[in-house]
Amino acid sequence: MTTLSVNSTPYQTQECVLYGSIYIKNVPDLERRLAGLCDPGCEEFFEHEMSFSLRTASTYDLKTDIKLRRRFRSDNQVQNYWQLKYIGVPEPDQKCPTIVRKEISSLVHSNDMMTYAKSLGLRMDYEYITQGKLWTKGNIKILHATLTKTLKAGTYDSTSIKSMSDSALVEISISLPESAEYMTAAKTLRDFADQLMPLVHMEKVDYWKKMFSTPTAPAARR
Repeated sequence: MTTLSVNSTPYQTQECVLYGSIYIKNVPDLERRLAGLCDPGCEEFFEHEMSFSLRTASTYDLKTDIKLRRRFRSDNQVQNYWQLKYIGVPEPDQKCPTIVRKEISSLVHSNDMMTYAKSLGLRMDYEYITQGKLWTKGNIKILHATLTKTLKAGTYDSTSIKSMSDSALVEISISLPESAEYMTAAKTLRDFADQLMPLVHMEKVDYWKKMFSTPTAPAARR
């Protein structure tokens, strides 16, 4: 019998995800709840994220989302390792209690990532900086982070960073192999999310409807 390599696991290219938000002042309460529900310990992160899109003249209304993420060191210096993440259009499954979408991640090392991104035809839509904690509950990932933006492009020290909101973003997700049945995992994720209430209400956000919707003309005045 042939033996399988320890790395021969199905490639994770699908994810179920829910989003929510909580006031920053209430984050300690959320952390105490997560400490009781999740695996022991959590990991802090401080990352710079940029969102790009790829459009063509023939399909200008359709957008392919590419996200680049790099972690800052503890001394706020920048490393040259980037996570390159492709996010596909969610499945149009109204019965599923979570967002289900294609997701492909890879690790890239580059001293000039912007030149590489431009050579792929990508255009940056926005950028922000996240700082928070990552928790796990089995194969469920839970993260909460505050979002900030830089006042000067290319400068990311504490004097150049401004908070975007008085709320923190909460995201919970499960990664699945390609073409795997996702309803069971989605229900598991929904059940876990309900345990975070009433601190935070995790929702299946229809962000793609806003992405592809056509703006309506304003009503005529009478």
